[in-house]
Amino acid sequence: MARLSVDYFSAALMRTTTLDVILPIDNTGEAYGADYERRHDASAWDRRDYPRTKGPFKTLYLLHGITGNHTDLISETRIRAWAEERRIAVVMPSGYNAFYLDHPETHNYYGRFVGEELLDVTRSMFPLSDRREDTFIGGVSMGAYGAMRNGLKYCENFGSIISLSTAMVIDGFDQIISDGLFFLERSYLESIFGDLNQVVGSDKDPARLAADLVYCDRPRPRVFMACGNEDPLASANRMLAERLRGTGLDVTYHELHGGHDWNLWNQALPQAMDWLPR
Repeated sequence: MARLSVDYFSAALMRTTTLDVILPIDNTGEAYGADYERRHDASAWDRRDYPRTKGPFKTLYLLHGITGNHTDLISETRIRAWAEERRIAVVMPSGYNAFYLDHPETHNYYGRFVGEELLDVTRSMFPLSDRREDTFIGGVSMGAYGAMRNGLKYCENFGSIISLSTAMVIDGFDQIISDGLFFLERSYLESIFGDLNQVVGSDKDPARLAADLVYCDRPRPRVFMACGNEDPLASANRMLAERLRGTGLDVTYHELHGGHDWNLWNQALPQAMDWLPR
């Protein structure tokens, strides 16, 4: 299992951005076998077919939460081992604190970045499948919202969506606005979502996007959701799952014991990866 860090200049963001990429291009067992053969068979040293697992690989684009960056999933989970066991590639970009939404006034098109550009760029660099059914998007907290919103908005690109502890704040801004944390202040939320009274029913509302893609007969991604039963967002996640089901989407929802933290996500993420098509 190879881990790579990539810096490249993004057209959607108009600056250099960094990705972490996990690729199942090597295999410990095959390497041991090749080493044994070459130590016991002199002619093996002349061969050029050193065993390597070939692509194209199924790919999970995995988004971090607020205040995080592209290293979060590597640091806080066993994503490398889980990806190796399941033989899928994982791409982890930096989304800053922007909820993976487009902000044209500052030329920060985070939605377009994760929904379109990132797929084209990584497929040109690595042996990744270009098939929709092999391409997945997921995330935790803010990244779960970004995965849900962009997985539905760019439904032609993603076959499955993983949304863990979705930061669903759009149905109740008035109930969560607070001066205690910067990301709950009205000024911050308005800088991200715009007029808070106009968010529900817009293209920032996953339920609206789901209804639209069903009405327009566009591809329907499968959805996996999980949330902790002690998470303050549990009720909003349950409601979102039901609203998505109500539009006709295939939604799997698990409620686990726990809160809004890495303990919960370390339980839920391998379950979600097992749910992906193999």
